Amino acid sequence: MSRDGPQANRREFLQHTAGAAGLTSLLSVRSILGMKPYVTEQWNRTFERSPSQDSNGMVRTQDGNFVVASFTEVGGLGVWLVKFRPDGTKLWERKIGQVDGVATEVPWDIAEAGDGSLYVATDGGGWNVVKTTPEGEPVWIREWLPEWDDVVDYDPPLQICGTVNGGCVVAGGIGRGPDDDNYDSMVAATRFGPDAGLIWQRAAAVEPTDVQVIDVTIDDAVCVASNPGDYFRVDRFAPDSNIIQMDINLLEDNQGLEYYGGIYTDAVRLSDGGYVVSVSGAGGKRFDSEGNIVWNTIIDIVDSIYHRGKSVALGGKGYVATVGKIKRKATRPGWMVVMDIDDGRVESVHHFRDVDDGDKYRKAQQVVPTEDGFAVSGLQGRDRGTSTSLWVGGVSVEQDNTPDLVPTLAGLGAVGAGGWAVKKWRSDDEAEDDGSSSGWHDRIS
Repeated sequence: MSRDGPQANRREFLQHTAGAAGLTSLLSVRSILGMKPYVTEQWNRTFERSPSQDSNGMVRTQDGNFVVASFTEVGGLGVWLVKFRPDGTKLWERKIGQVDGVATEVPWDIAEAGDGSLYVATDGGGWNVVKTTPEGEPVWIREWLPEWDDVVDYDPPLQICGTVNGGCVVAGGIGRGPDDDNYDSMVAATRFGPDAGLIWQRAAAVEPTDVQVIDVTIDDAVCVASNPGDYFRVDRFAPDSNIIQMDINLLEDNQGLEYYGGIYTDAVRLSDGGYVVSVSGAGGKRFDSEGNIVWNTIIDIVDSIYHRGKSVALGGKGYVATVGKIKRKATRPGWMVVMDIDDGRVESVHHFRDVDDGDKYRKAQQVVPTEDGFAVSGLQGRDRGTSTSLWVGGVSVEQDNTPDLVPTLAGLGAVGAGGWAVKKWRSDDEAEDDGSSSGWHDRIS
């Protein structure tokens, strides 16, 4: 199935490939040696303390770096974008309070288009889309449902992806009807061109209310994954038709653990048409293109059932990572679970521990892949309701045996016969000379 350009980077890259013989040999050697990956925090930084600094979006860009979307409360709510290298070097930051006199307010998601433009879905005076240059300078703002006048209800969050020609597709849950007491719940998607021109709008009715859209991607159609009620659903908006690809009630498939909040929190589409989703517990599920469960991994990290999963990403070497937090009295310690993409087995669990300066928690909200692991962003603070900081960190995923043993022992089985390749992006941007590339806990002034 074809992929439509760089929106695949949104949560899915690094891309890895392995021939069947090579992968089999590699896994068998890992099994014989008892090799287990472990997660190590390489760096972490905090920025700007204020009442709330949630990380609501993060995207891996084509140049190998990543951009975090948060919001600033300095001078009113506004979009706050920060771009980093995988080693934590800050490249630039932008705060966008208004575009053409319209308030941007709180971002829900961020994506990159084929020309490097960035798109941010926001909740401001209306539900908007903001386009910026690759350097984060605002270009235009547009309401995401400009032609429908019968929308009476919105269901957050919005999700967005870039198109290969420099445009975007934004999707969310809405209610359409005569009034708040009489409407149809729908999954909706809107496609904009690079110049803010409306290309099309589509919607599909769903039976439950409270439609939580958790992913939007493009292959030969626009695919919108959502969590209406107790279901996992995928709608395909093709040029001449709307198709329900998946609509599965999996509430009972919870392995005896209670969920806190909704069932699914984020999703990433696979190249074969399947999905990996994060759950509101700790762990995730993988579906094939027909909606069948490939694996289901839900774990109890500590002596608490209140694990709030938030984001999922595919990394290199066959790993998938989910991040979230634990609800433990006033604190919200974060976690990362690293699983094997093929069978869902838990490879490693990492806790983002309590931190210095009186802060009690570091809640993990977003995750994207890097070449040797993942970048994570979230919120760091003291007690619930007090001022918090945006935090960003990088973790590596390594083996507890010397990695060089693998190709040596596997021989041609891992390299020659099967092959193993990791796609690497160039990183050409220059870092900002603001002194923020050295030390921890540098703050944006």
